[in-house]
Amino acid sequence: MTRLFPAALFALVLAGSAQAQTAQPAPAGGRGARMIERYCGAMRPAQAWGRYAERLTDRLNLDQKQKDLLRAWQEARIKAREDARTAQCSPKPDLSTFQGRLDYRQKRLEANLASFKATLAPLEAFYAGLNDQQKASWDEFRDRRGERRRGRRGN
Repeated sequence: MTRLFPAALFALVLAGSAQAQTAQPAPAGGRGARMIERYCGAMRPAQAWGRYAERLTDRLNLDQKQKDLLRAWQEARIKAREDARTAQCSPKPDLSTFQGRLDYRQKRLEANLASFKATLAPLEAFYAGLNDQQKASWDEFRDRRGERRRGRRGN
């Protein structure tokens, strides 16, 4: 028993030092700062949105006019995301102070509202271009997609 205790203690110390060496220092400002670094970094390509549009096109059997409306909505959404990122990240937010965090939250809310307004008209035009069967199919698709997202978050 006395031999086991020093070996266990040595293993704990060794594991702790290995973990300390691999841990990256957190940016000043904690978790919020890490989120900002990720968000304000290089923008990911819009591949996921492209896959969503492809699945939607296949599911709804869109004609060319409807595909053009979908493309217009897709382009508006991508541009709105880029504009929101630019608005929120320049200048880079200072999260080290309470006022800086409040200012960033305000910018984020304003950018989200601007994105919503920029994509609303193309989305409404696309939805209005669908027939009743396509609308029902899309509503079902969106509901199931929302359920999967809620399930992943544990809600």
